[in-house]
Amino acid sequence: MELKGSTALVTGANGFVGTYVTQRLLAEGLRVRAWVRRPEAGKELERMGAEVVLGELTDGATLDAAVRGARWVVHCAATGSDDFTEARQVNTEFTQRLTTAALAAGCERFVYISTIAVYELRGENTVAEDSPRVSTGTAYAVTKAEAERAVEAAAARGLRTVILRPGAILGVHPTSTWGTQLPALIRAGKFPQVEGGKGRLGYLHIGSLTEAVVLALRVDAAVGQAFTLIDGDIPVHRYIDAFATGPLPSVPPEQAPSFLSFRGQYSMEKAQRVLGFVPRDVFDSSMAEILAALPRQG
Repeated sequence: MELKGSTALVTGANGFVGTYVTQRLLAEGLRVRAWVRRPEAGKELERMGAEVVLGELTDGATLDAAVRGARWVVHCAATGSDDFTEARQVNTEFTQRLTTAALAAGCERFVYISTIAVYELRGENTVAEDSPRVSTGTAYAVTKAEAERAVEAAAARGLRTVILRPGAILGVHPTSTWGTQLPALIRAGKFPQVEGGKGRLGYLHIGSLTEAVVLALRVDAAVGQAFTLIDGDIPVHRYIDAFATGPLPSVPPEQAPSFLSFRGQYSMEKAQRVLGFVPRDVFDSSMAEILAALPRQG
């Protein structure tokens, strides 16, 4: 499907994922409408060539203006807050309003950036798109799963949707969880060590995610589907060891996020078959990229 010259709305456009998605869509020749909440956040996006929409996620007038005339919506906005009220407002309720507005505006396709955190990993050996989703756990995981259900409800009403579930997204950005925030915790000795880091971490480079977004917009067979996205998986300790400066607190599996003790695998069969997604062996190069961008330790 031809994308060049059409308009895409990107929410959370100044965040880690949103920034790279905006860059990639502009490179594909789309006109990008970038929704941000703070004026200073829009300056760099304007320099890239995006049209900036400024407003709070709760502002109905901004919402209507943002979706008006947009052929595509790529919904990246999210919060990792541990507060359920805040997480539900941003991750669940805003997604519900956005899907309703996109349907009313006649948007052709709605791509939702979810996460593999929605999967219930405990007791699973192979995780695929039809695996159970969490109903309890962290605010992030639970509200992202709720948001997926809101997207599916909109699809039942006629919105053409695609859900992407990336693994640990590796890349460089001030707000990157795996590229900035967690490395700082590990260096400070505040990250939990579970079972010696023997769990399997499914990872995805940010460039691979933006490629999947383009495929989700182009491939008609993707409509109405969800896709697990990883480039590969490695023992958790390989990620931790890159940043650790000393021993980390040992935590039993039941007291830590389940991905830290997951010993199974993530199936990529559907993403490869339907989307045409090609995983890349980029863990070492991704980590080198992250390490080069981190502040030097004194």
